Amino acid sequence: MEELEFNGVVPAIEGEAVAELLCIEMWCDGNLEEQANVIYLKIDECWDRHYFDCGIIFWRRDSVPPTSFSMDEMNCLFKVVNLKEKLSLGNLELASLSFHSIEGGSKSVFTFSDDRSITFSNQNDVTSYTA
Repeated sequence: MEELEFNGVVPAIEGEAVAELLCIEMWCDGNLEEQANVIYLKIDECWDRHYFDCGIIFWRRDSVPPTSFSMDEMNCLFKVVNLKEKLSLGNLELASLSFHSIEGGSKSVFTFSDDRSITFSNQNDVTSYTA
């Protein structure tokens, strides 16, 4: 496995209440191509954007929530999905955040105060999640 590479500062959000957890699905020609193209966490009034590119783990701070958008030239739709609602996460704190190298990429594991977790895996530049 390759050594992990980060771009941006991993936010100090462990132990913080997760107000919102969203991801952007990438749909092209009516097919789900990427389950979690970008992940967004809202802690207090701050949005943290997390994504992968070529196995590199990226973090950025945003001031506004994401919105769905289309790229007509590619026949693609990028759709916002509320993971907190979809996975019935309720009012939880982010207990831990860990990163791991995997075959063909890397993964992030978000573990919550009730011991449930979401793993975002990026393999061959496609990100999916399991909960």
